[in-house]
Amino acid sequence: MANENSVLAGKRVLITGGAGGVGRAVATRMVAAGARVLITDREEMALRSVADSINSDGSAAIETVTADLSGSTGLTRVFERVDDWLGGLDILVACAGVGSGPLSEMDDAGWRYVIESNLSSYVACTKHAIDRIKAGGSDEGMVILVGSISVHIKAVGESVYNAAKGGVASFAETLRKELIPDRIRLTLIEPGAIDTAMQPCSAEERKSLRAAHKLLPPEEVAEAICFAATRPVGVDVVTLRIEPLDQKVH
Repeated sequence: MANENSVLAGKRVLITGGAGGVGRAVATRMVAAGARVLITDREEMALRSVADSINSDGSAAIETVTADLSGSTGLTRVFERVDDWLGGLDILVACAGVGSGPLSEMDDAGWRYVIESNLSSYVACTKHAIDRIKAGGSDEGMVILVGSISVHIKAVGESVYNAAKGGVASFAETLRKELIPDRIRLTLIEPGAIDTAMQPCSAEERKSLRAAHKLLPPEEVAEAICFAATRPVGVDVVTLRIEPLDQKVH
């Protein structure tokens, strides 16, 4: 079994959605394993809170960059910071995203923002990441994209969200084959319902649902991501689906 500390030590990692529950948990694990981690999200104070909690021991292994990845300005800002602070890239973990309602309840700007945030940003970040992984000449580069099992459940009211996450799944499964000659691995993580602020309920309700095994702890999703990231060269975790015991299916 691979040791996270030996595999991730010294790796340069970008985590999008870094202020969310999953992003925070992944950053915490990877910094503890010796990686240098840049996290990005839309809320500066939330990012700072994550970085401060991880840096509480006085280390300087994590940095932040505030950006909205739905547009080119935010993307440019993030990857300029990747170049300046990380000095290259070994691993991208893309888990940024926003929720959505039924199409009939959204205006054009609303559904476009969901697609741009949940799909277009994944494509754009992956393209930028691959360019930098190739430039670094490493045969251990990796892209991990967080999709959703919602594309299999197809619940009423999630049409726009599923359009984006379904796109991520097809993109990941196809691009993985294209990257094999470059020895860059790509993993799609498909979590079920997670105990994060994206859930349409209060923190107290989330606590009850988590206790009833209806929501995943973000730390469990982070462990799945780190499992994929620490497989030996030549071993590819293609798709990893993880869900709570009592996952809602409608």
